[in-house]
Amino acid sequence: MNIEEFDLNIPISSYKNSHFISILRPWINVGNVGHNAISRLVKIFELEELGKLNKPSKYYDLTRYRPEILNDNGERRIRIPNSVIFGKRVPSEQNIFLIYMLEPHSFAEDFNEAIIDLINKLDGKRYISIGGMFDSVPHTKPLPVTGSYKGWIPPSPLDETLKSNSSYVGPTSMTSQLSQILNKKLSIETLSLMVHIPLYIKLEDDYLATYRLLETLSKIYNFDKNLPELEKGEKQYKDIHKNLINNSQVSEMIKQFEEENKYSEDKLDLSPEIENFLKDLEDN
Repeated sequence: MNIEEFDLNIPISSYKNSHFISILRPWINVGNVGHNAISRLVKIFELEELGKLNKPSKYYDLTRYRPEILNDNGERRIRIPNSVIFGKRVPSEQNIFLIYMLEPHSFAEDFNEAIIDLINKLDGKRYISIGGMFDSVPHTKPLPVTGSYKGWIPPSPLDETLKSNSSYVGPTSMTSQLSQILNKKLSIETLSLMVHIPLYIKLEDDYLATYRLLETLSKIYNFDKNLPELEKGEKQYKDIHKNLINNSQVSEMIKQFEEENKYSEDKLDLSPEIENFLKDLEDN
């Protein structure tokens, strides 16, 4: 199991000082934030698709990730779900790669080894994973972005919202091992970024949450924060606010969220009425 699992036609040994930004679908892609962030980063860094797994069916159950029939300028073709690598074909002093990962259903250890070998052979120096999750936060405040880092200290003021160690316990993905292995075995700098999305907002594409991830990354890579996701997201949330303003149950919940002086990993002590409301919301 090695980099040969990927179909890549680039001068691999020529790349130095490479940084990787990854997303994982569908595990931490609430509001499609990972997908949309990668799509924007491809344009920001002027990247192109470099390759993908040779045999995706080795890792993916294609009755769960369904292939799609597309019409490409009058020609029908089949798009097979896959993990994709984006970058530049010509190496530079600072190389940035994007990894669009689908969570594997089988041979997860082999999948992780292939990603690790890819990063190692491209002279990886930093690995950043980004995503989104539902949380007890209000839509009336800036959506928080939290995370943890190893092997380096992110620039201020970003470091004030992150931790050097994550305290999360609970279900996870096998690909969560990537950051640990990359840091411990290859001394690669790692960072995880998670945008917290109000748990009562269910948008297919949450552009404001996407923007918060991109805004955080801009503090590291110094790209322009004037992005279309901000205007789209602000409009989405204004419309949501108008629709929720007369809902007494949601209004009470939002007030409880707003009373928190700062965001933390501790859950709020919600009233039984709100707990029941949230359960009904999830069921429906």
